[in-house]
Order: sequence, then structure tokens, then C-alpha cells
Amino acid sequence: MDAGMIDQFLAWIVETAPKYPFWFTFDFSRYLIGAGSVYLLVNVLLSRALKNRKIKKKKAGFRQMAREFKSSIVAAAVFSASGFFIDLGIRADVITIYGDMALYGTGYFIASLIFMIVAQDAYFYWTHRLLHLPRMMKRGHTEHHKSIIPTPWTAYSFNVIEAGVHAAFVPLFLLILPMHGLAIFLFLTHMIIRNAVGHSGYEIFPRSWAVHPILGQITMVTHHDMHHTSGNSNFGLYFTWWDRMMGTEHSQYLAKATGNPGAVRKTVGLRATAATIAACVGLMATAIASPVKAQDDDISGLWVAGNGATVVEVANCSEKSRRLCGTVIYNDAGADAEMGMTVLKGFKAANVQGMKRWESGKVAHVGGGKAKKGKLVLLDSGALKVSACGKSNRCKNETWVRPTPALAQKAGAALGGR
Repeated sequence: MDAGMIDQFLAWIVETAPKYPFWFTFDFSRYLIGAGSVYLLVNVLLSRALKNRKIKKKKAGFRQMAREFKSSIVAAAVFSASGFFIDLGIRADVITIYGDMALYGTGYFIASLIFMIVAQDAYFYWTHRLLHLPRMMKRGHTEHHKSIIPTPWTAYSFNVIEAGVHAAFVPLFLLILPMHGLAIFLFLTHMIIRNAVGHSGYEIFPRSWAVHPILGQITMVTHHDMHHTSGNSNFGLYFTWWDRMMGTEHSQYLAKATGNPGAVRKTVGLRATAATIAACVGLMATAIASPVKAQDDDISGLWVAGNGATVVEVANCSEKSRRLCGTVIYNDAGADAEMGMTVLKGFKAANVQGMKRWESGKVAHVGGGKAKKGKLVLLDSGALKVSACGKSNRCKNETWVRPTPALAQKAGAALGGR
């Protein structure tokens, strides 16, 4: 690493460090509100109504919950640190968090959120089993298992090592798929609510769900509560399928969850299961992977910028370059200072479902100013949506249209005279 890179890295640290208090406040508040709401509702207000649904007869004491709360502060501090990696990924253009729903569409938004939840379940199952290896258990997972009688406050009761393992998932996932900011928020909200409910100690789900062919795929409260008792089974987070496939589901789970010693889970058959999985994968693939790749020729040529007076020529940045640039070639208002200005730089075609889109480039305002990370979308109307996005991922959009024949002729004449 040369001196220039070191200076750039240090400058990034100085610029990014002030954001950490905000990240910590967000993560800890999410835990406080999520776990606190579940505790207040289930363990306090509804505790009498749910007394027959209490999984263990004993109740956790104040000392245990105080310890869980203290370790959760440490965990929140570690979770917040993942913001540095996400910020670095955004700057390096390997992570995309977008704010305009139209850039990828509603189908992608829903599919990416579902995929993130399913992916975390798989990540959790295998890292959870890793944490249960003897050496890892002692160093990384003992803190969580001190709570034999779990409470909603147990949800984030981790030491630094385990919190780091869990915190790594979000930045790693964002390296794979672009995500809408709201989708990430919904994912994080779902994560803390499901986690707090799973540690509440009361079976709030209908008992029949455990043996249902479809709803039986969801982990009930009893599922994880038994894990805190035995420790060598029921490793799943949201779904039961990994435990079932790997033979790690507790043998008494169905009997405990239903209250029926002879309970047997109904199955839908191998063919039906395979068809269901194939359909889900197909739907997600349809929403995430676009079958139509944008073609550079679709947006090459002349465009009138948002001010209605400036004509921009979109073409390859150079003879050898496969990326697109946009250069001002004419201004009907006579602003000579803008002639030759590069307003679009380094765009490449992207695969997005139902959308012709170009990304990984930068957009500069016609009147001047610092270039910002941008995206181009060719609309069904034939217009070009040009988005310039700041560090907070708030985008300013302009709509460009093709020039009229008269304006195109003027621009052509100006281009020929250069």
C-alpha cells in the first residue's frame, strides 16, 4: 500500500468516523424498541392470558435480564461497526443501496427482501453450528447460552466474537445484490422482532403449525427454546428446513410444540416439495436476474438535458472503451462555457428485470459542480432518466429527451464546426 492509498484511507476514516454514533443509536434503538415491545406485550401484558403457553415453568430473574441487556450493548456496538464496511463498499462501487424504487422495480424489491431473509437463515444455521464446536463454543457462544430460560432481551446477548459473526452477514449480502434502503430496514426490523419473539419463552404460534406441511417450515418459539435447553439441536433461525435436512431437529420438538406425544409432521411429498422449491427459485430468479440486457445503442446519440437547451452526445468514452460518456456539444442558450463538458462518465449496461439500465458511472450537473454517482434508465416513453445520487443515496433526477429535428440540425452543425 503506497503513501497515497494510506492518506486516502486515513481521510476516509476521518470522514466516516462521525457517522458511527448514528449507526450505534440506530442499532441499539432497534434492539431496545424491538425486544422491549415484545417483552412488554408478551411477557408482561399478556403473561396471564398466555400462562398455559409458558414453555418453561421458571421465569428469568432481573439479574439475568440485566446481564443480557449489558451484553446486548456490546453486540450493538459491534453491529454498528459493519457500517464502516458498507460505507467503504459503496465508495468502492461494490455495494449498491438505492433509494428510487423505479430503478429496479417493485418485483425486485420484494424478491430481494425475501431472498435476504432466506439467505440469513442459511448463514445463521451454518455459523451457529460452527459456534457450537467445542473451541468456538467456549470463546464465542457461551454468553448467549448462559440464558437457559431465554427472554426477549436474550435476542442480542452476544459477546464480541459472536456479534462479529452475525454482523458480517449484511455487508457480505450487499456484495451480492443491490438493495433498496427500505428493504434493508424491513429486513432488520423483521430480524429483531422474530429474534425477540423466538426468545420470549411463550409459544404464541398456533400449535397446529408445527405439523402443518407449509407452516411447519417456520420455526416456532418452542423450536429455539429447546435449543437453549439441549444446545445440540434446533440450530435454525426462521425456518426448520435446514434442521430437518441435516438431521439436527430435536426428536421431541413436535411433541413439545403440539402437546401431543404422537405428533407427526404431515408432508406434501417429494415431487410437490421439489415443485414448490423450483417455483420459488424461478420467481425470485425472474425478479432478480433480467433476461434482457440493455444495449448501448439504445441510448447512443443526441439527448436534450433537463434544462431543455443543452444537447448532449452519448457515445463510447473512447475508441477502445466499452463504457458510455455524455459530452455537451451544443447549448441553445449560448452558454459557450459548457461546450465540451463531460456530464456522463463511465456507464455500463446492467441486467435488471424489465428495465434498460446503465450504472457504475458518474453524473455532473450541466452548470458545473462535483460529479456524483449516477444511474441511467431508458423509460418506456423513450425518455432517459438521469439520476445523480449523493453519499446519503438521495438521488436528484432529470428526464432527457431526444432533440427535435431542428435542434438536432443545430447541434450537428455545431459539432461539425468543432
